[in-house]
Amino acid sequence: MKWKAFTATALFALTAHNALAACGTIRFAYPDQHRPPYWMGNGAAVPEPAGASVEWIREFAASGGCGIELVRLPVLRLRSALASGAVDFAPVDITADGQPGITIPRNAQGQPDLKRAATVVVVAFVRAKDGYSRDRDPMEMLRGKRVGLMYGSSYGAKLEKAGAILDQGAPTVPSNFEKLQLGRVDVVIVPMIAASDLDKYVAERFKGQLVRLDKPVLKSYNWIAVNTAYYEAHRHEVDTLWNWLGTEGNKRFKLLLRKYTEN
Repeated sequence: MKWKAFTATALFALTAHNALAACGTIRFAYPDQHRPPYWMGNGAAVPEPAGASVEWIREFAASGGCGIELVRLPVLRLRSALASGAVDFAPVDITADGQPGITIPRNAQGQPDLKRAATVVVVAFVRAKDGYSRDRDPMEMLRGKRVGLMYGSSYGAKLEKAGAILDQGAPTVPSNFEKLQLGRVDVVIVPMIAASDLDKYVAERFKGQLVRLDKPVLKSYNWIAVNTAYYEAHRHEVDTLWNWLGTEGNKRFKLLLRKYTEN
C-alpha cells in the first residue's frame, strides 16, 4: 500500500512537472495605465495590490499549470506586441478578429466563442449639475454631445453614427473624467465588466460631481487572445487555459472584482 501511494504521488508530481514544462512561462501583456478596479498604478511596474484583472490573469495562467511574466505596455502597443510574438497573450475585442498574428478562441461553427469571452458593458458618465435623468437612454442623449473616450476605441464608429462628437484626446480613463469635470467634454464613455465597477472610484475621487447613467450605451465582448505562432506550438495548453475561461474563469473574475469594488 505504501509503495502504491508513493508511486501515485510520484506520478502526480511528474504529471504536474510535465504540464508546467510544456506550458512554461507565458508572457501576458496588459495596459500600463492606472484603471481601478482592473489594474492599478501607471508605468511598467506591477504594484500590489495589482488589480482585479491582474489577479485574474494570474489565476488564468495557474489554471493550465503555467508560470507568468506580466508585461505592461501602452494600450496602442498591445496588439502589435501580440501579433509580433513579443508577448504571448493580451486582451482584445472583436476588432482584432482576423488580424494577422492574433488568434482568439472559436466555437464549433468557427465563430468567435462568446462562452470563452468576458462580457463588456460600455457606460456613460455625466456631470451631476447638468441634471440628466439617470434612467435616460444614453444613445439618445449622446446626439450632438462632445463625448470623451479612449483613443482607438472600437465602438467609436457606432457613437459617431448616433450623432456623438468624439474627443479621443485624453490618454487614460481618469484624465477623461477630469476633462468631464472641467467641462471640456459633455459625456465620458467607459467599457467595464460590470456597470458599477467604477462607482466607488468615481464617488471617492469626484465627490458626487460625476454620475453614471443606469442604462449601458452598448454591450460587447473581450477575449484573451494568443499569438498565432505560440498557439500553433502550444495548442493543447492554450485550449486548456481558454476552457477555464468558459467554466470557472468568469465566475472567479466576478469574485475578484467584488474584492476591489465593495471594500
